[in-house]
Parts: sequence; structure tokens; C-alpha cells
Amino acid sequence: MTNRHAKVHLPAWMSETLVEGDPVGGIRNKRGEDRLVSALYCLIERDGQPGESLSAQVYNVSERGLGMIVRKPLRAGQRIQLSPGDGSEADRITATVVHCTQTVQGYKVGCEFVFED
Repeated sequence: MTNRHAKVHLPAWMSETLVEGDPVGGIRNKRGEDRLVSALYCLIERDGQPGESLSAQVYNVSERGLGMIVRKPLRAGQRIQLSPGDGSEADRITATVVHCTQTVQGYKVGCEFVFED
């Protein structure tokens, strides 16, 4: 069962960005948590497409989700697995795509981490 309001345990490679990142100033965001600026890269594996990874540049992270830029569109509601961009065998984290918008840089994707009870 998924609990949208529980706190997720982020793997070390992701949680370190929360400690080391710079706060994003300005208006309170839609996520309800502070977002931290990130220069993290990760690999995305889409459910139903194992073995086919996309590279993503993560531009901000909060305790419940992240924003990233990818070269191919992702579908809202699609479940994805995130792993470190260096290809290491670190713990993965599961997320659900909330939105995907085409921009000049690629596709701007917002994801919410999946919380398991």
C-alpha cells in the first residue's frame, strides 16, 4: 500500500543532495517542502522498459520529490526507478511522474517519491 504523506527513506546518494544543496529562495512551492538546488545526475529506468535507461539532470530535490530535465518525454502517472548517474549499484528510489513539459533544454519532469508502508 502506498502512503502519499509518509516520509520516504532516501538512499545516501540522493539524501546527500538534501544536506549539501543550496535552498531555493522565493515563493513557497507546490510540494510544501523546501526545495534544494541540485547538480545531481541520475539514470531512469521506466516500468515496462527494463534495461533501457535515460540520463537525467536533477535541478532540485525535496523530501518528497524532485525536478529534472530529460531528453525524452515521460508520461504523467508513469512509475520510474532512479539510480545514481555514475552507474554504481547504489540503492534505487521509486518515483511517479507528476508532470512533463517540453522546454528548450529537453523535458522538464516533476516526480513524487513513492512511499511504501
